[in-house]
Amino acid sequence: KRLGSSAISMSKYKLIMLRHGEGAWNKENRFCSWVDQKLNSEGMEEARNCGKQLKALNFEFDLVFTSVLNRSIHTAWLILEELGQEWVPVESSWRLNERHYGALIGLNREQMALNHGEEQVRLWRRSYNVTPPPIEESHPYYQEIYN
Repeated sequence: KRLGSSAISMSKYKLIMLRHGEGAWNKENRFCSWVDQKLNSEGMEEARNCGKQLKALNFEFDLVFTSVLNRSIHTAWLILEELGQEWVPVESSWRLNERHYGALIGLNREQMALNHGEEQVRLWRRSYNVTPPPIEESHPYYQEIYN
């Protein structure tokens, strides 16, 4: 038996989008990108507080999606723990990783603005048409990202 369009339109879903908690490089204003930085103590507290707020609003999750980066997975676990929903499946995909900043990875954003201009850094960070300089194999974080 096929469901009619009226059955589909009656379904309601909620999509909750959250950013991972703070890590050391966030605090230092550095481009993290795909480097697998862990949450710092403030980031863990941010995640727990988020879980408490969601619990106060009676949110229940069926499924959680994260990037493959530790900071995102750990944030999800801490939130689910606060909710008492540790059983909820967590699926990770590299497609949810944050933007790849290429050669800018690990560099300070303010210093990049001084070196290249604020407008150029803004384009690298926000444009879909302008990409940062590519990461080279000699980059200090290349091996960490690709191995």
